[in-house]
Amino acid sequence: MAAFMEGRYSDSFKTHAELLDKAKQADNDYFIQKANSRLGYDFLEQHDTISAEKSITKAMEYAIKIKDDRSLGECYMVLSFIYFIKGDAVKIRKAFDYMDKTVALNIKMKDTINLTNTYYNYLNNAIKVNYLDKGEAIVTKINEVLPKMAVSRDSLFYLDYIPLAATFYNLKKDYKQATKYIIPYLDDPNFKKERFTINMANLYKEYSYALEGLKDYKEALYYTRLYDSLKTFNFNKQKTREASVITAEFKVNEYKENALKSEFESQLKTEKIKNKSNMNYGLIIGTIVSLFFLTHFYLTSKRRKKLVQEVNIKNQEYLKAKEEAEQLSKSKSAFFSTVSHELRTPLYGVIGLSTILLEDESLDKHKEDLNVLKFSADYLLALINDVLEISKIDSNKIENAKKTFNIRNYITAICASFEYMLIQNKNEIKINISDNTPILIHGDSIHLSRILMNLIGNACKFTEDGIISIDLITTPSKDGILAIKFKIRDTGIGVPKNKQKTIFEEFTQANSANYNYQGTGLGLPIVSKLLKFLDSEIHLESDLGKGALFYFTLKYETVNAGALADNQALMVFDYTLLKDKKILIVDDNRINQIVTKKMLDKEEVICAVASNGDDAIAMIKTNVYDAVLMDINMPGKDGIETTKEIRQFNTTLPIIALTAVEIEEARSIIFNSGMTDFVVKPYDVKKFKQVIIKHIINA
Repeated sequence: MAAFMEGRYSDSFKTHAELLDKAKQADNDYFIQKANSRLGYDFLEQHDTISAEKSITKAMEYAIKIKDDRSLGECYMVLSFIYFIKGDAVKIRKAFDYMDKTVALNIKMKDTINLTNTYYNYLNNAIKVNYLDKGEAIVTKINEVLPKMAVSRDSLFYLDYIPLAATFYNLKKDYKQATKYIIPYLDDPNFKKERFTINMANLYKEYSYALEGLKDYKEALYYTRLYDSLKTFNFNKQKTREASVITAEFKVNEYKENALKSEFESQLKTEKIKNKSNMNYGLIIGTIVSLFFLTHFYLTSKRRKKLVQEVNIKNQEYLKAKEEAEQLSKSKSAFFSTVSHELRTPLYGVIGLSTILLEDESLDKHKEDLNVLKFSADYLLALINDVLEISKIDSNKIENAKKTFNIRNYITAICASFEYMLIQNKNEIKINISDNTPILIHGDSIHLSRILMNLIGNACKFTEDGIISIDLITTPSKDGILAIKFKIRDTGIGVPKNKQKTIFEEFTQANSANYNYQGTGLGLPIVSKLLKFLDSEIHLESDLGKGALFYFTLKYETVNAGALADNQALMVFDYTLLKDKKILIVDDNRINQIVTKKMLDKEEVICAVASNGDDAIAMIKTNVYDAVLMDINMPGKDGIETTKEIRQFNTTLPIIALTAVEIEEARSIIFNSGMTDFVVKPYDVKKFKQVIIKHIINA
């Protein structure tokens, strides 16, 4: 093994080939296993995965035969390397299976050193294939094992592990954690030894990435230069090593031929001992055998060349298909964005007018019809949002939008939005929140809302004359982090056992012969994907006819008392503050003008209307307004251009964007233009007025 570790690969192969020959002659299973195992390493170093797999498989068979768990674990590890090199999804899964077997054997043998090395290789391969969830578990296990074993800071394991752990946290964008691993080793003399310059270069590179992520660009540049200075030195070392590998490949081929020749001569000698008179016959057979092997090698070489050509062609086809898929994905995103705007604009009129008409006491006899109209429009809006949400998740365009919010008010508001559906199906909602749940928490409230809306909506839809229970159970943990378990239980029709997995697939519903509900089948897939994004998962317990229980757990940060006071102050809005305020509505759509104006008329706001950007600019120059409501998409001069021009002569006037497009797509454009805030159409009337009041007060 010494020749292999020192890079003398041809010597290593020769030694192990001779060992195998002698072991076979002595019929020694132990050394046959060891020789095959070492030859596997030799072949793998020369990228001959086919020969490597054969040798290691043979070694594994002998390890099982002689009941040598340590050698068996080593075989599992090398096989995992081979399957990672092969690279397709099936092989990668097989590679992780062998890694798990290695871990299990090391734990069984209580071999902490090999267990730690196995964890290191596991983490390295998980990073290579971007399996960060597996990587997270392995980093945790390494940190648990290290204190239990006597591994010194100058050991090869530490020199390899520290840069790798930093790489993992940089990939997760947890730059602070990455620096915690690196800083204690920056001046470690062990890293600066000549034979560990690659480790040192990796350490500098990852520290530079982490500093850049933390926006410490000056220090990042300094360590980037240190990395570059080592890169040239390491490159020359690598060239020398590669030359050694290439030389070894030629010599190994020579050893293979010699091995075949030796095998043939051995057979010939045996034949001579048996019957000297058959010497010529044996020579003929030997010649035929040699010709057979030469022909076999020739055909194998030819097949390999053909296979390489086919792989290159497939790679080109794959790249072309990848480019086409990316183009289709961009086209799909553009299509959904356009459709979103075109559908939300008329829905703004339908929802807005139906909301206003519902508040008109003279139309009480039409109240039921108006409720149906608003419910249908809300349903269509929810459908559009579901399709867009699936598109965003699949395109990895969602972001973790954390903020501080009142969890009790939040749950109450979500449940209140189902009032019409509750009345329609004669259901009752019960909310139970554990006493140790804080009033304010900090976390992703937007995606929580989408999850609960879908789960509670399903419960209301599939339950009649029943009860829907929403339970929040809080478990405090360390460092101000708490886990909240959300449980949504109903007494409805339930979900059959054979449908409990498929209902989380897109466009799939658990249909029942006695019920016929409309829907796209997107709600539960969205829930499942959003929870996966939030590092959680959905669970279901149900029996047909006995209701269903959906539950999941999310982590949130607690909020101090000072923030509570600030938040409560911000949540108080006095709508009388809108009375006699002058607001300019800029919108080219006549229906939108009417709806927005009617919403504000109720609060005795003095409204003016401009149908285009030029009129708006002229009116603002000659009049004084408390705020401007600016539509984004207008023909001619749009809301963005209009705002930029207004900001040239008025920098304090609150300008609130009214947009029907997904705000993730337009957020940066809106704020870069100089706008103060935004409201997405069709919007919640209460929130709409609150945004206006907030900016009028602060103006």
